[in-house]
Amino acid sequence: MTAAVTPSGPDEDAPVRRDRVNGWLATINPITKRLVAERTSYSSQLIPVTPYVMVSCVEAFLRYPDAVATITAAMEPEEIGMEARRPGCQANSVFLWGVANFFLIGRNVLRAVDPAVDDGPNALDRAHTVLDFWARTSRAYRGGDHLHAAEVDDRLDVFDEDTVSALVATAIPVDDGRRDRIRRANATIINHLFLLYFDTRVGHGDTGPYLLADGRKVIIRDYYRLAESDLAWSPVAGGVPYGNLTAVLVLDPGVEVRITDFGTTVSTPEDYLDHLSGFALFTSDGVGPGQPLTPLSDDEMDAVASAARIAQRRHYRDIAAMGRDQRIACGAYVYFTFLRPFAELAGVADDIDWTCPRDTPEDLYPLVTADVETPRPDPDADPYPSFG
Repeated sequence: MTAAVTPSGPDEDAPVRRDRVNGWLATINPITKRLVAERTSYSSQLIPVTPYVMVSCVEAFLRYPDAVATITAAMEPEEIGMEARRPGCQANSVFLWGVANFFLIGRNVLRAVDPAVDDGPNALDRAHTVLDFWARTSRAYRGGDHLHAAEVDDRLDVFDEDTVSALVATAIPVDDGRRDRIRRANATIINHLFLLYFDTRVGHGDTGPYLLADGRKVIIRDYYRLAESDLAWSPVAGGVPYGNLTAVLVLDPGVEVRITDFGTTVSTPEDYLDHLSGFALFTSDGVGPGQPLTPLSDDEMDAVASAARIAQRRHYRDIAAMGRDQRIACGAYVYFTFLRPFAELAGVADDIDWTCPRDTPEDLYPLVTADVETPRPDPDADPYPSFG
């Protein structure tokens, strides 16, 4: 089911808004269920991932409606979605997924504590504010009448033909030696980003597949905020020479590729890098919208990987020295600020308080951060209940 995304007017009846919100939930539920089921589970001995996710989602439920209102007052969601259709922009598919789902997970958490959460006079309007923004931005970003990549056979082909052609034109053929070099650098940079984003995979994201005339397929991979950034702990990565990278991966014909809403490539054969025939690397640092990216050499790629490896070792030691609540706060900031790239596109990021945690009730914090095993969700149940 696909819901209409017409913004509500001041005189719109509550039943109309309720039906629209429930339509979005009917669209989100089966896809979120599938994505969560497909996601490889991960348990960290260093970072309390589940507690920080719970805190960030509670914060998202409590604060996203006001933050979204600030964003949409500055720029229409459709404009934001269109602006995001360029390499190097982190207002991407998984961040869109997070905007909707973190708010809804937070709603679930607070409903478990207080079933009357949905009964307040503004409960429906708050959900509509967030999901309306998500839906309108998502459709514009995807360039179609769909809200998820899963609705179109896991395609995230969001960059226009001219952009893709310009990037592919610089790709250099890959032999066995260069393929190994690229594989090592890619693994090192992704490992660095995984820890920098507190044991989550959102520091890089793929789009595509883009089909070339000769049957080859292209994946465009962005690596975000590798160096010092808004992340308070990121000075540890101050030696990484570039903040944002974009890689072009050209694969041989016959490799089947799909890219999920999490920006994750799934391929047959599984190891698609074995079939890498062309590669190019760029940085979007200092590049404005519509301007060509700056190409980087393989030596510069290796320099990034070397600096990232050093930063990762230092960052691991820094995390080990943190207290548990500090680790939770850092991880919660990563997730809560999934909304930030959209605010940056609208030019209002500095108008929003990104402190996290901030509004989680004191009596709720120990409950959502307790070291308990998270129960497995019912595979037959919808993740998010509709509004009655």
